[in-house]
Amino acid sequence: MSHARLLIAVAFLCAGGLVAGCGGSSSSSSASVGGTDTLTVDSKADSVAIRLLEGHGADAFASAPYLRFNFGIERPQGQQVVARHLWNRSTGEYRVEWASGPDSNYVALVNVRNVENQRPEGTVYLNGTELTGEAAQDAREQAYGRFINDTYWLLAPLKVYDPGVNRRYAADSSTAEHEVLRLTFGDVGLTPDDTYWLYVSTETGRLDRWSMRLQGMSEGATPRSYTWTDYVTLEAPDGEVTLATRHEAAEGELAILTNQLALPTSAPAGAFSTSTPMLASGE
Repeated sequence: MSHARLLIAVAFLCAGGLVAGCGGSSSSSSASVGGTDTLTVDSKADSVAIRLLEGHGADAFASAPYLRFNFGIERPQGQQVVARHLWNRSTGEYRVEWASGPDSNYVALVNVRNVENQRPEGTVYLNGTELTGEAAQDAREQAYGRFINDTYWLLAPLKVYDPGVNRRYAADSSTAEHEVLRLTFGDVGLTPDDTYWLYVSTETGRLDRWSMRLQGMSEGATPRSYTWTDYVTLEAPDGEVTLATRHEAAEGELAILTNQLALPTSAPAGAFSTSTPMLASGE
């Protein structure tokens, strides 16, 4: 498995889109979260994870047919949109638009359910022209990396029960204000050796901040920390979904943005066939 990582300006290729086993083995109970799934609660870590899912509206999100958002960065000199996303969550059809320069506009029309060697099935266009050969393979891999990375920055609180995620309750880090989950990963995703610490508010059940030690960082390296802020509430068919649009770095003047959020009930005409950028309208 390749573990290539995008630069911070194009964001970290985090372990998102993976994930997750259970920790501990006390008496079991069940909780209905995330639509039709019934999740087993075997440990303190599981109970905190369930509370996190509930705090962000996992049941409601399961009913949302589409997800639209932008991924970007903010520095003192201003904001930059890195990629624009539209996801048909029912079929796996995915549209992501990004630029590698002022005159290099990519549009990837792929299916994130059909992926082999980190390259989803589909087509990528550069300035409206279909890419072929190695250029197309590289672009599909980049599109999949954008999907994995960018959706994880947005949806991590809803992914703590994904297959391949190992949850542990971090008692030594938990306080009266936060219960902390330590997440590690099985052999899944682009960077399975990442480790995350999720600080879950005891008041709201939402994610207040996370820290990460990414694959490639030394074991003793100080984890990078980000505060999750500027929460918005979106209406889905089965209720409300609450997600952060801003993630502020503790160690510098940088914020990761997951904004222009929407849970539309339908996609624009040509959303998964048009070869030129179309997601910037209305921003």
